[in-house]
Amino acid sequence: MRFKWTSRLFFGLALSTSHLAYSEEGCRKGDSCTMVVYSEQSDKWQVINKSRAERPFSPFSTYKIPNTLILLEKNKINTKATYQVDTSQYPPKKWWPAKWQEEDIKLRDAFSYSVLPLYQTWTKTLSKPEIKTFLSQFNYGNQDITGPLDSFWLNSSMQISAFEQVDFLHRLDNKTLGLSAHTYQTFDAIFLQETSPEHTLFAKTGTGPIAKKTYVGWYVGKVKNAQGTHYFAFNMYAPTFNDMVKVRVKKAKATLRELGVL
Repeated sequence: MRFKWTSRLFFGLALSTSHLAYSEEGCRKGDSCTMVVYSEQSDKWQVINKSRAERPFSPFSTYKIPNTLILLEKNKINTKATYQVDTSQYPPKKWWPAKWQEEDIKLRDAFSYSVLPLYQTWTKTLSKPEIKTFLSQFNYGNQDITGPLDSFWLNSSMQISAFEQVDFLHRLDNKTLGLSAHTYQTFDAIFLQETSPEHTLFAKTGTGPIAKKTYVGWYVGKVKNAQGTHYFAFNMYAPTFNDMVKVRVKKAKATLRELGVL
């Protein structure tokens, strides 16, 4: 059953008055950003900029979460194999990271480094009816895959809000998406980003242009700590890709720290 995010909403924060650099301070009320956190054990919601949290955006590479689940469930990919981008289908571009051009990319790295051409190739091994069935099963965003098969999640038909991201992550963690135990277990290891004595962080980034000089950047996932599990979704604007990459994760983590999650 989908939970409702209207039960407990906490808007705004008690923020430090000390000046912080842009990349080190969290999302503020009124800024072009949003953060949604749902703490399961306490049933507590913390939301910054609610109207933006309700607004759907292209998921960009955060779509690799449901996409990886589908591909694992259909046995199209696995953690034991290594992969290489098919450059006949997707010729290398100057901006490609070096990781994308390696000859032995593991699935976990393809996910973490957002190796788009690999995911595009893998997605084309699925049919649209197959994908649509899974996304309906997942109740993921607007479930609209009318865009191109290998890019409907890239500023195209697929859209999802920060609230919907958190809802999906919560149901994924509670294993209610109708997938096999093996898929859930395998994906959790792929999703893991960092561990410390205080917390475990699972997360995925996503970034892309939605208009001229307007990039949207995502950071979504969950944090497990002594207080339980906290599901989060953050997004923000930046004028360029490079600007976004410099601040996206730092700003999201700063917000999670201010909210007492990290």
